[in-house]
Amino acid sequence: MFPRLNYLLVILIWATTPLAIKLGGDSLAPMAGLTLRMALAFAVGSLICTVFGLAGLNIRSHWRLYLAASISLFPNMVLVYQAAEYIPSGLMALMFGLNPLVTAVLAKPILGENLLRPRKVLAIVLAVMGLLCILADDVALPPDAALGIGLMLTSNLLFSGSALWVKRLNAQLTVEPLEQALGAMAFSLPGLVLTWVFVVGVEPLVISPTSLASLLYLALVASLVGFVAYYFILKTMSVEVVSLIPFVSPILAIVIGVLVADESLSANILVGAGLILSSLLLHQGKLRLSRNTASRADESVRQGGKA
Repeated sequence: MFPRLNYLLVILIWATTPLAIKLGGDSLAPMAGLTLRMALAFAVGSLICTVFGLAGLNIRSHWRLYLAASISLFPNMVLVYQAAEYIPSGLMALMFGLNPLVTAVLAKPILGENLLRPRKVLAIVLAVMGLLCILADDVALPPDAALGIGLMLTSNLLFSGSALWVKRLNAQLTVEPLEQALGAMAFSLPGLVLTWVFVVGVEPLVISPTSLASLLYLALVASLVGFVAYYFILKTMSVEVVSLIPFVSPILAIVIGVLVADESLSANILVGAGLILSSLLLHQGKLRLSRNTASRADESVRQGGKA
């Protein structure tokens, strides 16, 4: 029962986070909203550790893990919040879903694992075609949408690189998820504050009800509850089942964006989204026909190597 509830919770959080980020810009600048979100999440998480007697940070032993995890927050989340200024939340969710493809590319230099099988290379090509299809739409996309997509692609590189680095360090260390989350926040907050103060510039805060609701949701639900729920399903469910989340959440995010934020859709965006989702299914081996084709391609590569 609880694994299924947590599974649904993670899908809902992943699907609603992009829209919450966009709504947070109602009265808050991106850097202000992001910095306040992380500060609030860190404060509440630290309070939980204090009240329930949980282990705090162990910087001397785990600083490398905190640093690796913090990259997914700073500078990664800075790019995500800036991208929210240029592209719809549904498209942001689609871009989030590209992380498995980026991870396959970065696994070799970071982990020494070659994950680029012919099937996965084909999936990357399919995803690029989907992005080009979306970029070709000058009607439904807002101005400077290409900049937003570029920011999200860079974010994917940082997020995937951070995740792979964390995976390599986790093979050597045993760290509880809440401690890891708080360590990442602690290491990211100085960069967030300095960027807000000296690069963007601090202005008097005007927090509208919409921005306040977004801030509370992102800090308490997306940053704390979402992380714990995701870790829980990783422990109790198969990787194959968990890997379906990036396929479901973008579709739900697009629907939510249309219904709640009145975001527009067009044929190009729908076709591009279909190509991207198909590429993710192909990457994970969910498309039976493509999987068989990829198997034949693998066999051809092996035979070619023997010749």
